[in-house]
Amino acid sequence: MTKKQIKRRCAATTAGGDSRVGATVTFAQAMVLLFAQDLHPTSGISRHTIDSYKTTFRLFLRFLKQHRPELLSSSVPVERLESSVVEAFLRHLSEERGCVASTINVRRAAFAALARALARRYPHLAAYCQSLVAIRSRKTREVLVGYFEVHELDAIFAAINTSKPEGFRDLVMLRCLYNTGARASELCGLRLPDLRLAEPEHVVLHGKGGKVRTVPLWPVTADLLRAYLAAARHSPKAGHQDFVFIGRRGNALTRQGLYKIARHYLTLAADKLPQLARRELHPVCSYRHTTATHLLMAGVSMPEIQDLLGHARPETTMRYRAVSLERKRHALSRLLAIRNQKPGDHQTSAQVFPGWANSEEAIDWLERL
Repeated sequence: MTKKQIKRRCAATTAGGDSRVGATVTFAQAMVLLFAQDLHPTSGISRHTIDSYKTTFRLFLRFLKQHRPELLSSSVPVERLESSVVEAFLRHLSEERGCVASTINVRRAAFAALARALARRYPHLAAYCQSLVAIRSRKTREVLVGYFEVHELDAIFAAINTSKPEGFRDLVMLRCLYNTGARASELCGLRLPDLRLAEPEHVVLHGKGGKVRTVPLWPVTADLLRAYLAAARHSPKAGHQDFVFIGRRGNALTRQGLYKIARHYLTLAADKLPQLARRELHPVCSYRHTTATHLLMAGVSMPEIQDLLGHARPETTMRYRAVSLERKRHALSRLLAIRNQKPGDHQTSAQVFPGWANSEEAIDWLERL
């Protein structure tokens, strides 16, 4: 291949910009390249990822306007927005906006995506792109997201006033979260064709990365959905007719709306059951964790839980192996009973500490604790 052919291959036309080797690329051209080509809806990238990246660059432009207005000129090359400027932006998010490490890493990922888009089309920007990718990620600590015990779920459901259509809708939504283990985005994106309310009742959930999974519905959940669709669903606006859960104004329910609703009932229930005010409980995510934990307690295998929740990696599902509080309490009470035995008791050590014929019996005994 000749030098001229190599240059022609590297110079594929991009929307809004000149991709010749050595050509100046402005930030505006880079944005068009990223969002009009690499993140175009037809590319298969999640809508939530695209929205997240848009939010990142909106915040970045506001940061530049406030702290580095000279970099907002339409003629400034994109490489002037060097990694030190991006680092200053990330510090601004952390120190002035109070963003946690996981949020900072999401914002950092947007710049890494921009760097990959530029590197594929502009070889002369390779060093600049590498500097963006090399921005260190923030160390995050694993956050314990709690789950609800059965009586706590009952308290939350009992706090909902179902005499009004909004209250009945809210009950159906929260019960669907518990039944299906759906993410907030999956529940809000649920459409009427995704519901199968004839036997066998099930729902089709559209998860991360365009993955689709089928989750069975309990009879009580299916009955509630039928009643909601028949009498409690608000009339949807144009463009929202297919969505299952509709807000008061006729729009499809958003994740933010679901969060506010779930938080409201969690707060109401906590007034009567103070333990629901513990910090590790999340108004929405804890339903998903509750589903997984209750399935594990019921003896469902890890691969089955992984499939039901739509986890891409087994490691994500393994975090639910934490034993429930009730099981821990039961195990410790059994240990206390053994320690409190008097010498004159008739139980032999063989009865208290059973003899195991093999490792499988030992593992089974430990699982029953």
